[in-house]
Amino acid sequence: MNIMTKDGIDAYHPLDPLSAKELETAANIVRAAAFFNQFTKFETIELELPDKPAVQAWQPAGRLPRRAFVCLYDTGNGAVRECRVDLDSNTVLNDVVIPGARTAVMIDEIAVCAENVAKNGDFIAAMARRGITDLANIQVDPFSAGNFDFDDEQSLRIVHCWVFYRTDAFDNGYAHPVEGLNVIYDLNREEVVRVLDRTLVDISMTDRNYSVRFDDISRRLRNDLKAIAISQPDGPSFSVQGNRVQWLNWRFHVGFNGREGLVLNDLRFRDGDNLRPLLYRASVAEMVVPYGDPSYGHFRKNAFDVGEYGIGRLANPLTIGCDCRGHIHYFDGVVTDTAGAPMVIENAICMHEEDDGMLWKHTDYMTMDVETRRSRRLVISSVATVGNYEYGFFWNLYLDGTIELEVKLTGIMNTAGYNDISGDKYGTQVSPEVVAQNHLHLFCARLDTAFDGNANSLVEVNVVQDPAGEANPWGNAFHAQETVLTSEKKAQRVRNAETERYWKIINPNKANRMGGATGYKLMAPCMVRTFFHDDTLLAKRAAFTRHHIWATPFAATERYPAGNYVNQSKGEEGIAVWNEADRNIENTDIVVWHTFGIMHLPRLEDFPVQPVVKCGFSLMADGFFDENPTLDMPPSTDGGNA
Repeated sequence: MNIMTKDGIDAYHPLDPLSAKELETAANIVRAAAFFNQFTKFETIELELPDKPAVQAWQPAGRLPRRAFVCLYDTGNGAVRECRVDLDSNTVLNDVVIPGARTAVMIDEIAVCAENVAKNGDFIAAMARRGITDLANIQVDPFSAGNFDFDDEQSLRIVHCWVFYRTDAFDNGYAHPVEGLNVIYDLNREEVVRVLDRTLVDISMTDRNYSVRFDDISRRLRNDLKAIAISQPDGPSFSVQGNRVQWLNWRFHVGFNGREGLVLNDLRFRDGDNLRPLLYRASVAEMVVPYGDPSYGHFRKNAFDVGEYGIGRLANPLTIGCDCRGHIHYFDGVVTDTAGAPMVIENAICMHEEDDGMLWKHTDYMTMDVETRRSRRLVISSVATVGNYEYGFFWNLYLDGTIELEVKLTGIMNTAGYNDISGDKYGTQVSPEVVAQNHLHLFCARLDTAFDGNANSLVEVNVVQDPAGEANPWGNAFHAQETVLTSEKKAQRVRNAETERYWKIINPNKANRMGGATGYKLMAPCMVRTFFHDDTLLAKRAAFTRHHIWATPFAATERYPAGNYVNQSKGEEGIAVWNEADRNIENTDIVVWHTFGIMHLPRLEDFPVQPVVKCGFSLMADGFFDENPTLDMPPSTDGGNA
């Protein structure tokens, strides 16, 4: 397959996502197989990642086989099947049924669920008991049900639905939660399993809107905000060929899939004449949002938004001037629905440059000579709407070689009615009789490292205060103590503010000018602990949240820290299971996993729509370069505004 840019340049890369045509071809190949029937649906069609050594050895003139990974599920018997499809020969290479697996919740299933619940007689009666007989604007939110060993979880593929009332089609339903009413819905059979009418609580009828379509909001809009113009009269400093990007010293490839969404591949940084590898692949591989309210059905709220829904499938089409500003380059995302039909998400990924203030500066007090340079960053971003929340994933690349992931959280908090069990003990009353519950947002980044090559090691650094005595007579001495983490279990690490703990990834086979190993340090300011008990099924399913750092030897099949099939799982697979082998991770091809996030104790200021809050991490060169790598940056020639 050849991909041509507008300039006619061949831009093929073996990690390019499958095109809409390739997705359609893969679906057609599978439809012709003997195992396909009228009950078969598609969960996933995506690029089967080529062999890593083959990709690293690939030259632009060459071609690697194009293959698809296809996941199917049979809504008649519940069977989940994986297929490998060769797009060059139009054949199914092999297929296997995965016992006990349940596929993710798909977008078109969510819409059907909401429609069917609103038609159910028991649900209609439950709403009537609350004085609601007109269900035209009722809002039903299907929520992944997790696993609590209930009978209805043993064989069914279910969601647990929350209900909200809207006074009109555009009203903010989260201002009117219908407390005490939940619905268990079978996605495969497309029918209500059970209506759980636990308690009667008055529905708050106070409107809390945020859109300019409402008069009370439009009347508030201020008129003293002056325009800020972002101009790049010479165009951007990046160039794009297909999904390959070159920006100043940076070279990388942009990927996308339905589960992880935005992925960065093969990040390299030019250092003199050398194009040095940093990361082979970087993605947000899982996340979980556990809620802290034990009442009624709220204990079931613990969505794994990557594995149970797919943040790529839920990516927004971005718009210039609103989501991104400046000289923008967009990448489309292509996913499939349950029928296997391609769905193009236009502008799913935005890339642009931003001024980043001061890069470095010094005034020589002897000569009063001033040298200053301005920083800038390249931002590659995508935004997903997962029910009530928006998650923005911003990968930022800096002039000094720093790689940063900034996650921006906004949208609307999931709400509940003020009930007789919890009151507002486990949340904040943000509107009369409306509670936003305490919860966490926990993300896991998968960093397939390649610093100066595949053979890397993970090092923990703790700052140690020297004991007072002859060697430290003034009591001021402290030093960094480095420990190479040699195996998987030794690399299960958590934060320690007492020693200012951090971690480095080094290449022990490469030396910098001072003889030390080249490497990068992980700057991890957003490590939070969990607040669910260790003996719960949630703790098993979300085992990746036990530690802030994990490391594994590279294995092509180990991509998701909570396992391949997260929906209604019991923690049978995933990073904690892999780590039981306690494999070697020293001076070998390793993957570092970082768990980070935020503790969200809701504020009044977070409602009716939440201002952005941020979390993330960065990888910063630490002995990787022999000196400041930005000495080649020229002084700014932009005079700015008068």
